[in-house]
Amino acid sequence: MGTNNFFRSDLYRIYNIVESSMLVYPKEIIIATLRDFFSHDSYYYFQKDDFGFPNTTDHTGLPLGADMPYGPGSNPSLSTSSPLSTRLFIGENYRWNAIYYPAILVKAGGSKYVPISINREKGSVKYENIIYEDGYGNSTVLQQPKALITSGAWEGQIIIDVLTRSLRSRDELVQLIAILFTDIVFETLVDIGIIVKPINIGSPNETDDRNDKLYRQSLTLDIRTEWRRAIPISTVIDSINFIVDFGTSPETIDPNLTIETQITYEDFLESL
Repeated sequence: MGTNNFFRSDLYRIYNIVESSMLVYPKEIIIATLRDFFSHDSYYYFQKDDFGFPNTTDHTGLPLGADMPYGPGSNPSLSTSSPLSTRLFIGENYRWNAIYYPAILVKAGGSKYVPISINREKGSVKYENIIYEDGYGNSTVLQQPKALITSGAWEGQIIIDVLTRSLRSRDELVQLIAILFTDIVFETLVDIGIIVKPINIGSPNETDDRNDKLYRQSLTLDIRTEWRRAIPISTVIDSINFIVDFGTSPETIDPNLTIETQITYEDFLESL
């Protein structure tokens, strides 16, 4: 699974905010993870349209079995071997009113700032490696300060609501989602900056919906993410001043870059 995280506001660039994954990023990642997971299933099958949204095609006039992942296997009269519609709606809770079931709706809960140090890691420095090479082929790698760092963490919740017309479907979907975030994608989410702590599963309930019953259950993912600012050290003069102030100049010099020579007093006089 891959993801791209773009900032549309200019304020991120103006204030050198390189990471701020409190609300939008975790919610979009959780939705993308659920869609990718259920797109491999043959029963609770998720299919997206050309724009990436759930492909909830109008079934009016379609033959029975048109929504099955393997159409011809369930209805030989179908002329296509691919499903014509998703069998599961997965999306943001407030994007649409859920009129397609089963539905998995995702929304962000509350969040809070959690300092990882009293000074917000102020004084941390990001370095870049610069390779210096002379005409004789001697080279060395020096670290040059690139940016001053401040950072912290967020802790919050992502709430996943499961709504179905069937008790069995509700229980199975809740169980699948729980094991998905408990183990299957845990390490993947850590790699992209989201830690899912223990999952809380709420009690099931049911409500009347028109002439039918709607079965609902919620899962709450306690998550931890980070924010980070990288204020650039833009010029060579700034870098030199930084090294002088912080005392981080190299302690040793690469012997390959040291030129040593000896000359006698007689040779010096002859060279005059």
